[in-house]
Amino acid sequence: MTTPENELREDIERTRRELGETVEALTHKLDVPGRVKDKAHETTVRLTEATDHAVQALPVPVAKQVEKARRHPATVGAILAALVALLWIYSRRTR
Repeated sequence: MTTPENELREDIERTRRELGETVEALTHKLDVPGRVKDKAHETTVRLTEATDHAVQALPVPVAKQVEKARRHPATVGAILAALVALLWIYSRRTR
């Protein structure tokens, strides 16, 4: 048989535990930069996995070229920028 004192102690412990869980949940909600960083990391991992899967589905010669491009992203970016510039210049001349 439990005494009123024991019941009160158990109630106090339960309340402390619930309060601790509530504070922890609020702290997590208020940590917006941390949550954004976690979400960005999750997205990066998911996109990397999707890209790897897509590259594996390509024919071997194309996959080799994609892997070369992945090792040299600045070069690919420069080539794409040059193509966009050429297309823009061409489109202005044909008007």
